[in-house]
Amino acid sequence: MGLGEFCIQFLALLGVLICAFIWADHELNKVTGKSTNSIDISSIIKPSKIIQIRNVNVLSEDCSHFIKNQNVLIKDGVIIQLSENLAINKDAIIIDGTDQYLIPGLVDSHVHLKESKNDLFLYLANGVTYIREMAGQPVVLEWRKSIQKNGLGPRMFIASPPIYSESGLMGYYYSWTRKSINYSNKKDAEKAIKKIREQGYDAIKMYGFVNPEMVKTTNEIAKENNIPVIGHIPLVNLETFYQSGQKEVAHIEELTVKTIDEFGKPISKNPEEYLTFLKARSTIIAKKLKENNISVTSTVWSCESFVGQRFNLKSKLKEVELKYVNPKIIEGTPLYKLGWLPNKNGYEYDGKDELDARKSSLTFWKTYVEAIHIMTKALVDHHVPIMAGTDANVPVSVPGFSLHNELESLSKSGMTNSQALYSATVAPANWMKTKTGKIKAGYYSDLVLLRKNPLENMKNTKTIEYVFFNKYAINKSQIKTILKAIEDANNENRSIKIDEYLHFK
Repeated sequence: MGLGEFCIQFLALLGVLICAFIWADHELNKVTGKSTNSIDISSIIKPSKIIQIRNVNVLSEDCSHFIKNQNVLIKDGVIIQLSENLAINKDAIIIDGTDQYLIPGLVDSHVHLKESKNDLFLYLANGVTYIREMAGQPVVLEWRKSIQKNGLGPRMFIASPPIYSESGLMGYYYSWTRKSINYSNKKDAEKAIKKIREQGYDAIKMYGFVNPEMVKTTNEIAKENNIPVIGHIPLVNLETFYQSGQKEVAHIEELTVKTIDEFGKPISKNPEEYLTFLKARSTIIAKKLKENNISVTSTVWSCESFVGQRFNLKSKLKEVELKYVNPKIIEGTPLYKLGWLPNKNGYEYDGKDELDARKSSLTFWKTYVEAIHIMTKALVDHHVPIMAGTDANVPVSVPGFSLHNELESLSKSGMTNSQALYSATVAPANWMKTKTGKIKAGYYSDLVLLRKNPLENMKNTKTIEYVFFNKYAINKSQIKTILKAIEDANNENRSIKIDEYLHFK
Protein backbone atom coordinates (compact mmCIF):
# COMPACT_ATOMS: atom_id res chain seq x y z
CA MET A 1 0.00 0.00 0.00
CA GLY A 2 1.38 3.36 -1.04
CA LEU A 3 1.58 6.34 1.30
CA GLY A 4 -1.09 8.18 -0.67
CA GLU A 5 -3.53 5.29 -0.48
CA PHE A 6 -2.84 4.90 3.27
CA CYS A 7 -3.55 8.59 3.83
CA ILE A 8 -6.82 8.36 1.92
CA GLN A 9 -7.96 5.35 3.96
CA PHE A 10 -6.86 7.01 7.20
CA LEU A 11 -8.76 10.20 6.39
CA ALA A 12 -11.82 8.18 5.39
CA LEU A 13 -11.72 6.29 8.70
CA LEU A 14 -11.21 9.54 10.59
CA GLY A 15 -14.20 11.03 8.79
CA VAL A 16 -16.38 8.05 9.75
CA LEU A 17 -15.28 8.32 13.38
CA ILE A 18 -16.00 12.05 13.47
CA CYS A 19 -19.45 11.53 11.95
CA ALA A 20 -20.15 8.72 14.42
CA PHE A 21 -19.11 10.97 17.32
CA ILE A 22 -21.27 13.86 16.09
CA TRP A 23 -24.27 11.53 15.71
CA ALA A 24 -23.75 9.96 19.14
CA ASP A 25 -23.34 13.37 20.76
CA HIS A 26 -26.55 14.56 19.09
CA GLU A 27 -28.41 11.50 20.38
CA LEU A 28 -27.15 12.00 23.94
CA ASN A 29 -28.21 15.63 23.87
CA LYS A 30 -31.56 14.84 22.25
CA VAL A 31 -32.72 12.63 25.12
CA THR A 32 -32.25 15.48 27.62
CA GLY A 33 -35.45 16.95 26.17
CA LYS A 34 -34.18 20.46 25.48
CA SER A 35 -35.64 20.56 21.95
CA THR A 36 -39.22 20.72 23.29
CA ASN A 37 -40.50 24.30 23.47
CA SER A 38 -40.95 25.73 26.97
CA ILE A 39 -44.37 27.12 27.74
CA ASP A 40 -44.85 30.72 28.92
CA ILE A 41 -46.40 30.35 32.37
CA SER A 42 -46.30 34.13 32.94
CA SER A 43 -49.17 34.49 30.45
CA ILE A 44 -51.31 32.19 32.61
CA ILE A 45 -50.65 33.36 36.18
CA LYS A 46 -50.01 36.73 37.82
CA PRO A 47 -48.45 37.57 41.21
CA SER A 48 -50.63 38.54 44.17
CA LYS A 49 -49.21 40.80 46.87
CA ILE A 50 -51.65 39.89 49.67
CA ILE A 51 -53.76 36.71 49.95
CA GLN A 52 -56.06 35.59 52.72
CA ILE A 53 -57.32 32.01 53.01
CA ARG A 54 -60.32 31.92 55.33
CA ASN A 55 -62.06 29.26 57.44
CA VAL A 56 -59.73 26.48 56.34
CA ASN A 57 -58.53 23.30 58.07
CA VAL A 58 -54.76 23.68 58.53
CA LEU A 59 -52.35 20.75 58.85
CA SER A 60 -50.54 20.79 62.20
CA GLU A 61 -46.77 21.25 62.25
CA ASP A 62 -46.23 17.57 63.06
CA CYS A 63 -48.68 16.49 60.32
CA SER A 64 -50.78 14.55 62.85
CA HIS A 65 -54.10 16.41 62.54
CA PHE A 66 -55.91 19.38 61.03
CA ILE A 67 -56.66 22.53 63.04
CA LYS A 68 -60.16 23.71 62.20
CA ASN A 69 -61.43 27.12 61.06
CA GLN A 70 -58.11 28.90 60.58
CA ASN A 71 -57.41 32.08 58.63
CA VAL A 72 -54.06 32.45 56.90
CA LEU A 73 -52.64 35.80 55.80
CA ILE A 74 -49.95 35.75 53.08
CA LYS A 75 -47.95 38.79 52.02
CA ASP A 76 -45.19 38.85 49.40
CA GLY A 77 -44.83 35.08 49.49
CA VAL A 78 -44.55 34.74 53.26
CA ILE A 79 -47.09 33.57 55.85
CA ILE A 80 -47.67 36.65 58.03
CA GLN A 81 -50.41 35.46 60.36
CA LEU A 82 -52.30 32.31 61.24
CA SER A 83 -55.33 32.67 63.49
CA GLU A 84 -58.91 31.58 64.14
CA ASN A 85 -59.89 35.23 64.63
CA LEU A 86 -58.46 37.32 61.83
CA ALA A 87 -60.17 40.35 60.34
CA ILE A 88 -60.72 40.46 56.61
CA ASN A 89 -57.96 42.42 54.91
CA LYS A 90 -59.61 44.72 52.36
CA ASP A 91 -56.48 44.72 50.17
CA ALA A 92 -56.21 40.95 50.04
CA ILE A 93 -57.41 38.41 47.53
CA ILE A 94 -59.86 36.33 49.58
CA ILE A 95 -59.97 32.55 49.10
CA ASP A 96 -62.72 30.65 50.90
CA GLY A 97 -61.28 27.49 52.43
CA THR A 98 -64.45 26.28 54.14
CA ASP A 99 -64.47 22.46 54.45
CA GLN A 100 -61.12 22.28 52.65
CA TYR A 101 -57.66 21.24 53.79
CA LEU A 102 -54.46 23.30 53.67
CA ILE A 103 -51.14 21.45 53.66
CA PRO A 104 -47.56 22.65 53.11
CA GLY A 105 -46.27 22.58 49.56
CA LEU A 106 -44.92 19.11 48.75
CA VAL A 107 -41.23 18.33 48.29
CA ASP A 108 -39.96 15.71 45.85
CA SER A 109 -36.54 14.86 47.23
CA HIS A 110 -35.24 12.94 44.22
CA VAL A 111 -35.84 14.29 40.71
CA HIS A 112 -33.99 14.49 37.40
CA LEU A 113 -34.90 17.57 35.39
CA LYS A 114 -32.43 16.90 32.56
CA GLU A 115 -33.07 19.89 30.24
CA SER A 116 -36.85 19.61 30.21
CA LYS A 117 -37.92 23.00 31.56
CA ASN A 118 -41.65 22.28 31.37
CA ASP A 119 -41.09 19.77 34.18
CA LEU A 120 -40.82 22.74 36.55
CA PHE A 121 -44.45 23.56 35.81
CA LEU A 122 -45.57 19.92 36.09
CA TYR A 123 -44.30 20.02 39.66
CA LEU A 124 -46.24 23.19 40.49
CA ALA A 125 -49.39 21.82 38.86
CA ASN A 126 -49.17 18.87 41.26
CA GLY A 127 -48.58 20.93 44.39
CA VAL A 128 -44.83 20.19 44.45
CA THR A 129 -43.29 23.54 45.38
CA TYR A 130 -39.77 22.31 46.18
CA ILE A 131 -37.59 19.78 44.37
CA ARG A 132 -34.19 18.28 44.96
CA GLU A 133 -32.36 17.75 41.66
CA MET A 134 -30.07 14.77 42.17
CA ALA A 135 -27.76 15.05 39.15
CA GLY A 136 -27.49 18.75 38.46
CA GLN A 137 -26.09 20.48 35.41
CA PRO A 138 -25.20 24.16 34.75
CA VAL A 139 -28.51 24.76 32.94
CA VAL A 140 -30.46 23.82 36.09
CA LEU A 141 -28.38 26.25 38.14
CA GLU A 142 -29.40 28.95 35.63
CA TRP A 143 -33.06 28.00 35.95
CA ARG A 144 -32.81 28.38 39.71
CA LYS A 145 -31.31 31.85 39.38
CA SER A 146 -34.19 32.83 37.10
CA ILE A 147 -36.78 31.48 39.55
CA GLN A 148 -35.15 33.36 42.41
CA LYS A 149 -35.71 36.56 40.40
CA ASN A 150 -39.22 36.02 39.01
CA GLY A 151 -40.66 33.32 41.29
CA LEU A 152 -41.99 31.31 38.35
CA GLY A 153 -41.08 27.82 39.44
CA PRO A 154 -40.50 25.55 42.43
CA ARG A 155 -37.67 26.09 44.87
CA MET A 156 -34.64 23.95 44.07
CA PHE A 157 -31.92 22.13 45.92
CA ILE A 158 -29.34 21.03 43.34
CA ALA A 159 -26.79 18.26 43.80
CA SER A 160 -23.72 18.11 41.58
CA PRO A 161 -23.32 15.90 38.54
CA PRO A 162 -22.62 12.32 39.70
CA ILE A 163 -19.13 11.51 40.94
CA TYR A 164 -17.19 8.66 39.31
CA SER A 165 -13.67 7.50 40.13
CA GLU A 166 -12.64 6.36 36.66
CA SER A 167 -9.37 7.50 35.11
CA GLY A 168 -8.01 7.70 31.57
CA LEU A 169 -10.27 7.02 28.61
CA MET A 170 -13.06 5.56 30.75
CA GLY A 171 -13.13 8.77 32.77
CA TYR A 172 -13.59 10.82 29.59
CA TYR A 173 -16.22 8.36 28.35
CA TYR A 174 -18.36 8.69 31.50
CA SER A 175 -17.91 12.45 31.57
CA TRP A 176 -19.26 12.57 28.01
CA THR A 177 -22.04 9.99 28.16
CA ARG A 178 -23.19 10.44 31.78
CA LYS A 179 -22.26 14.12 32.25
CA SER A 180 -20.34 12.98 35.32
CA ILE A 181 -17.39 14.35 37.26
CA ASN A 182 -14.39 12.03 37.35
CA TYR A 183 -11.32 11.99 39.55
CA SER A 184 -9.01 9.24 40.74
CA ASN A 185 -6.58 11.06 43.04
CA LYS A 186 -6.75 13.57 45.89
CA LYS A 187 -5.41 16.53 43.92
CA ASP A 188 -8.05 16.21 41.20
CA ALA A 189 -10.75 15.59 43.84
CA GLU A 190 -9.85 18.85 45.60
CA LYS A 191 -10.08 20.77 42.32
CA ALA A 192 -13.40 19.17 41.39
CA ILE A 193 -15.05 19.72 44.77
CA LYS A 194 -13.83 23.31 44.94
CA LYS A 195 -15.41 23.90 41.51
CA ILE A 196 -18.66 22.18 42.58
CA ARG A 197 -18.96 24.58 45.49
CA GLU A 198 -18.02 27.66 43.45
CA GLN A 199 -20.63 26.81 40.81
CA GLY A 200 -23.33 26.86 43.48
CA TYR A 201 -24.28 23.20 43.86
CA ASP A 202 -25.79 22.34 47.25
CA ALA A 203 -24.36 18.83 47.61
CA ILE A 204 -22.01 16.29 46.06
CA LYS A 205 -23.78 13.42 44.31
CA MET A 206 -22.02 10.13 45.08
CA TYR A 207 -22.51 7.44 42.45
CA GLY A 208 -22.46 3.71 43.02
CA PHE A 209 -19.18 2.86 41.29
CA VAL A 210 -16.79 5.05 43.29
CA ASN A 211 -13.86 3.07 44.71
CA PRO A 212 -13.14 2.99 48.47
CA GLU A 213 -10.14 5.31 48.27
CA MET A 214 -12.10 8.04 46.48
CA VAL A 215 -15.09 7.52 48.81
CA LYS A 216 -12.86 8.37 51.77
CA THR A 217 -11.18 11.25 49.93
CA THR A 218 -14.48 12.74 48.72
CA ASN A 219 -16.05 12.75 52.17
CA GLU A 220 -12.96 14.24 53.81
CA ILE A 221 -12.69 17.09 51.30
CA ALA A 222 -16.47 17.67 51.34
CA LYS A 223 -16.37 18.02 55.13
CA GLU A 224 -13.58 20.61 54.83
CA ASN A 225 -15.69 22.53 52.32
CA ASN A 226 -18.89 22.21 54.38
CA ILE A 227 -20.84 20.56 51.56
CA PRO A 228 -22.83 17.34 52.14
CA VAL A 229 -22.28 14.11 50.23
CA ILE A 230 -25.49 12.36 49.21
CA GLY A 231 -26.56 9.73 46.72
CA HIS A 232 -25.82 6.07 46.09
CA ILE A 233 -23.94 3.66 48.31
CA PRO A 234 -20.52 3.37 46.62
CA LEU A 235 -18.20 0.36 46.35
CA VAL A 236 -17.86 -0.19 50.10
CA ASN A 237 -19.60 -2.50 52.54
CA LEU A 238 -22.32 -1.17 54.83
CA GLU A 239 -20.08 -1.03 57.91
CA THR A 240 -17.65 1.23 56.05
CA PHE A 241 -20.50 3.27 54.62
CA TYR A 242 -22.00 4.07 58.03
CA GLN A 243 -18.71 5.70 59.06
CA SER A 244 -17.99 7.38 55.71
CA GLY A 245 -19.57 10.74 56.46
CA GLN A 246 -22.15 10.50 53.68
CA LYS A 247 -25.35 12.22 54.85
CA GLU A 248 -27.99 10.46 52.83
CA VAL A 249 -28.86 7.35 50.81
CA ALA A 250 -30.67 8.18 47.56
CA HIS A 251 -32.92 5.09 47.40
CA ILE A 252 -34.21 2.56 49.90
CA GLU A 253 -33.37 -0.09 47.30
CA GLU A 254 -29.66 0.76 47.71
CA LEU A 255 -29.92 -0.87 51.13
CA THR A 256 -31.79 -3.96 49.94
CA VAL A 257 -29.32 -4.51 47.08
CA LYS A 258 -26.52 -4.67 49.64
CA THR A 259 -28.44 -7.33 51.57
CA ILE A 260 -28.94 -9.39 48.39
CA ASP A 261 -25.16 -9.38 47.95
CA GLU A 262 -24.71 -10.35 51.60
CA PHE A 263 -27.24 -13.20 51.29
CA GLY A 264 -25.05 -14.78 48.66
CA LYS A 265 -27.68 -17.03 47.07
CA PRO A 266 -30.09 -16.47 44.15
CA ILE A 267 -33.18 -14.91 45.73
CA SER A 268 -35.33 -16.19 42.86
CA LYS A 269 -34.62 -19.73 44.10
CA ASN A 270 -34.65 -18.89 47.80
CA PRO A 271 -37.22 -16.09 48.22
CA GLU A 272 -38.58 -17.01 51.65
CA GLU A 273 -35.14 -17.70 53.09
CA TYR A 274 -33.90 -14.33 51.78
CA LEU A 275 -36.87 -12.40 53.18
CA THR A 276 -36.36 -14.04 56.59
CA PHE A 277 -32.69 -13.03 56.42
CA LEU A 278 -33.67 -9.49 55.43
CA LYS A 279 -36.15 -9.02 58.29
CA ALA A 280 -33.36 -9.58 60.79
CA ARG A 281 -30.77 -7.63 58.79
CA SER A 282 -33.04 -4.64 58.11
CA THR A 283 -33.41 -3.96 61.83
CA ILE A 284 -29.63 -3.77 62.26
CA ILE A 285 -29.27 -1.55 59.19
CA ALA A 286 -31.97 0.84 60.38
CA LYS A 287 -30.38 1.16 63.82
CA LYS A 288 -26.97 1.89 62.29
CA LEU A 289 -28.39 4.55 59.95
CA LYS A 290 -30.14 6.21 62.89
CA GLU A 291 -26.98 6.12 65.04
CA ASN A 292 -24.97 7.77 62.26
CA ASN A 293 -27.59 10.39 61.40
CA ILE A 294 -28.00 9.18 57.82
CA SER A 295 -31.26 10.01 56.06
CA VAL A 296 -32.85 7.96 53.28
CA THR A 297 -34.81 9.05 50.21
CA SER A 298 -37.57 6.61 49.33
CA THR A 299 -38.32 5.98 45.58
CA VAL A 300 -40.50 3.02 46.59
CA TRP A 301 -43.14 3.44 43.86
CA SER A 302 -40.50 3.47 41.13
CA CYS A 303 -39.18 0.12 42.35
CA GLU A 304 -42.72 -1.26 42.58
CA SER A 305 -43.12 -0.38 38.90
CA PHE A 306 -40.24 -2.63 37.82
CA VAL A 307 -42.44 -5.74 37.71
CA GLY A 308 -44.99 -4.05 35.45
CA GLN A 309 -42.37 -2.44 33.23
CA ARG A 310 -40.51 -5.71 32.85
CA PHE A 311 -43.37 -8.06 32.13
CA ASN A 312 -46.34 -5.92 31.03
CA LEU A 313 -44.96 -2.58 29.89
CA LYS A 314 -47.92 -1.43 27.78
CA SER A 315 -50.30 -1.79 30.71
CA LYS A 316 -47.88 0.00 33.02
CA LEU A 317 -47.56 2.94 30.63
CA LYS A 318 -51.35 3.28 30.63
CA GLU A 319 -51.29 3.80 34.40
CA VAL A 320 -49.24 7.00 34.23
CA GLU A 321 -49.75 10.49 32.78
CA LEU A 322 -47.54 9.75 29.78
CA LYS A 323 -48.73 12.65 27.62
CA TYR A 324 -47.08 15.17 29.94
CA VAL A 325 -43.60 13.61 29.82
CA ASN A 326 -41.11 15.28 27.48
CA PRO A 327 -41.35 13.21 24.25
CA LYS A 328 -37.60 13.04 23.67
CA ILE A 329 -37.11 11.53 27.11
CA ILE A 330 -39.63 8.73 26.54
CA GLU A 331 -38.55 8.10 22.92
CA GLY A 332 -34.96 7.42 23.93
CA THR A 333 -32.07 6.73 21.55
CA PRO A 334 -30.69 3.76 19.57
CA LEU A 335 -27.41 4.14 21.51
CA TYR A 336 -28.84 2.29 24.49
CA LYS A 337 -32.19 1.80 26.19
CA LEU A 338 -32.80 5.15 27.82
CA GLY A 339 -36.46 5.55 26.85
CA TRP A 340 -39.80 4.55 28.31
CA LEU A 341 -41.60 2.93 25.38
CA PRO A 342 -41.57 -0.72 24.26
CA ASN A 343 -38.24 -1.77 22.70
CA LYS A 344 -36.66 1.39 24.13
CA ASN A 345 -37.14 0.76 27.84
CA GLY A 346 -34.18 -0.69 29.74
CA TYR A 347 -36.40 -2.38 32.34
CA GLU A 348 -38.43 -4.31 29.75
CA TYR A 349 -37.60 -8.01 29.49
CA ASP A 350 -37.02 -8.99 25.86
CA GLY A 351 -37.47 -12.73 26.43
CA LYS A 352 -33.81 -13.54 25.95
CA ASP A 353 -31.68 -15.32 28.52
CA GLU A 354 -29.51 -12.94 30.49
CA LEU A 355 -26.05 -13.35 31.93
CA ASP A 356 -27.74 -13.07 35.30
CA ALA A 357 -30.72 -15.30 34.54
CA ARG A 358 -32.25 -14.77 37.99
CA LYS A 359 -33.29 -11.25 36.95
CA SER A 360 -35.49 -12.60 34.17
CA SER A 361 -37.59 -14.26 36.85
CA LEU A 362 -40.93 -12.85 37.99
CA THR A 363 -40.18 -14.38 41.40
CA PHE A 364 -36.98 -12.34 41.62
CA TRP A 365 -38.73 -9.03 40.95
CA LYS A 366 -41.67 -9.69 43.25
CA THR A 367 -39.25 -10.63 46.01
CA TYR A 368 -37.19 -7.52 45.22
CA VAL A 369 -40.23 -5.30 45.74
CA GLU A 370 -41.29 -7.09 48.93
CA ALA A 371 -37.75 -6.57 50.24
CA ILE A 372 -38.08 -2.82 49.73
CA HIS A 373 -41.34 -2.83 51.70
CA ILE A 374 -39.65 -4.73 54.56
CA MET A 375 -36.73 -2.30 54.58
CA THR A 376 -39.09 0.69 54.53
CA LYS A 377 -40.99 -0.66 57.54
CA ALA A 378 -37.73 -1.18 59.45
CA LEU A 379 -36.63 2.40 58.73
CA VAL A 380 -40.00 3.72 59.92
CA ASP A 381 -39.99 1.59 63.06
CA HIS A 382 -36.51 2.84 64.03
CA HIS A 383 -37.21 6.49 63.24
CA VAL A 384 -34.70 6.87 60.41
CA PRO A 385 -35.48 10.17 58.61
CA ILE A 386 -37.20 9.29 55.32
CA MET A 387 -37.76 11.83 52.57
CA ALA A 388 -40.26 11.11 49.82
CA GLY A 389 -38.58 11.01 46.44
CA THR A 390 -39.56 9.59 43.06
CA ASP A 391 -36.54 9.46 40.70
CA ALA A 392 -38.74 11.52 38.35
CA ASN A 393 -37.94 11.15 34.63
CA VAL A 394 -36.69 7.62 35.22
CA PRO A 395 -39.25 5.31 33.57
CA VAL A 396 -42.21 5.52 34.51
CA SER A 397 -41.99 8.31 37.09
CA VAL A 398 -43.80 11.32 35.64
CA PRO A 399 -42.56 14.63 37.10
CA GLY A 400 -45.03 15.99 39.67
CA PHE A 401 -47.59 13.23 39.32
CA SER A 402 -45.21 10.55 40.61
CA LEU A 403 -44.94 12.09 44.08
CA HIS A 404 -48.63 11.33 44.70
CA ASN A 405 -47.94 7.72 43.70
CA GLU A 406 -44.98 7.67 46.07
CA LEU A 407 -47.04 8.92 49.00
CA GLU A 408 -49.58 6.15 48.41
CA SER A 409 -46.81 3.56 48.28
CA LEU A 410 -45.28 4.85 51.51
CA SER A 411 -48.66 4.70 53.24
CA LYS A 412 -48.87 1.02 52.25
CA SER A 413 -45.28 0.23 53.26
CA GLY A 414 -45.37 0.87 56.96
CA MET A 415 -46.05 4.58 57.22
CA THR A 416 -49.21 6.18 58.52
CA ASN A 417 -50.71 8.85 56.28
CA SER A 418 -49.38 11.40 58.76
CA GLN A 419 -45.84 10.03 58.44
CA ALA A 420 -46.10 9.94 54.65
CA LEU A 421 -47.09 13.62 54.55
CA TYR A 422 -44.26 14.39 56.98
CA SER A 423 -41.79 12.71 54.58
CA ALA A 424 -42.83 15.10 51.79
CA THR A 425 -42.98 18.29 53.87
CA VAL A 426 -41.33 18.62 57.28
CA ALA A 427 -38.59 15.99 56.86
CA PRO A 428 -36.97 17.42 53.70
CA ALA A 429 -37.44 21.00 54.91
CA ASN A 430 -35.62 20.13 58.14
CA TRP A 431 -32.86 18.38 56.18
CA MET A 432 -32.38 21.41 53.92
CA LYS A 433 -32.76 23.84 56.84
CA THR A 434 -35.28 25.94 54.94
CA LYS A 435 -38.45 27.76 56.02
CA THR A 436 -40.84 25.49 54.19
CA GLY A 437 -42.67 22.31 55.12
CA LYS A 438 -44.83 23.85 57.85
CA ILE A 439 -47.77 26.23 57.90
CA LYS A 440 -46.31 28.74 60.31
CA ALA A 441 -45.90 32.52 60.58
CA GLY A 442 -42.58 33.58 59.07
CA TYR A 443 -42.41 30.56 56.74
CA TYR A 444 -42.66 30.71 52.95
CA SER A 445 -46.19 30.49 51.61
CA ASP A 446 -45.57 27.18 49.83
CA LEU A 447 -49.03 25.69 50.31
CA VAL A 448 -51.60 23.39 48.71
CA LEU A 449 -55.36 23.69 49.24
CA LEU A 450 -57.10 20.31 48.96
CA ARG A 451 -60.76 19.46 48.58
CA LYS A 452 -60.46 16.27 50.66
CA ASN A 453 -58.56 15.19 53.76
CA PRO A 454 -55.24 13.39 52.97
CA LEU A 455 -55.00 11.97 56.50
CA GLU A 456 -58.09 9.90 55.71
CA ASN A 457 -56.83 8.75 52.30
CA MET A 458 -53.46 9.50 50.69
CA LYS A 459 -55.12 9.69 47.27
CA ASN A 460 -56.66 12.95 48.47
CA THR A 461 -53.37 14.78 47.88
CA LYS A 462 -54.52 14.83 44.25
CA THR A 463 -57.71 16.84 45.04
CA ILE A 464 -55.97 20.16 44.44
CA GLU A 465 -57.98 23.40 44.42
CA TYR A 466 -55.10 25.88 44.71
CA VAL A 467 -51.30 25.82 44.78
CA PHE A 468 -49.46 28.71 46.45
CA PHE A 469 -45.77 29.40 45.81
CA ASN A 470 -43.62 32.51 45.99
CA LYS A 471 -46.05 35.38 45.26
CA TYR A 472 -48.39 33.27 43.17
CA ALA A 473 -51.64 31.39 43.65
CA ILE A 474 -52.84 29.09 40.87
CA ASN A 475 -56.30 27.53 40.87
CA LYS A 476 -57.39 24.24 39.34
CA SER A 477 -58.61 25.96 36.19
CA GLN A 478 -55.17 27.53 35.64
CA ILE A 479 -53.58 24.17 36.39
CA LYS A 480 -55.61 22.62 33.57
CA THR A 481 -54.43 25.40 31.24
CA ILE A 482 -50.79 24.78 32.19
CA LEU A 483 -51.11 21.03 31.65
CA LYS A 484 -52.81 21.52 28.27
CA ALA A 485 -50.02 23.88 27.16
CA ILE A 486 -47.39 21.29 28.12
CA GLU A 487 -49.31 18.53 26.32
CA ASP A 488 -49.48 20.70 23.17
CA ALA A 489 -45.75 21.52 23.33
CA ASN A 490 -44.98 17.81 23.67
CA ASN A 491 -47.19 16.87 20.72
CA GLU A 492 -45.41 19.39 18.51
CA ASN A 493 -42.08 17.67 19.19
CA ARG A 494 -43.25 14.06 19.17
CA SER A 495 -41.71 11.57 16.71
CA ILE A 496 -43.52 8.46 17.99
CA LYS A 497 -47.28 8.36 18.51
CA ILE A 498 -48.28 7.29 22.00
CA ASP A 499 -52.08 6.99 21.67
CA GLU A 500 -52.05 3.22 22.32
CA TYR A 501 -50.30 3.82 25.66
CA LEU A 502 -52.64 6.53 26.96
CA HIS A 503 -55.43 5.94 29.43
CA PHE A 504 -58.63 7.88 28.96
CA LYS A 505 -60.79 8.92 31.91
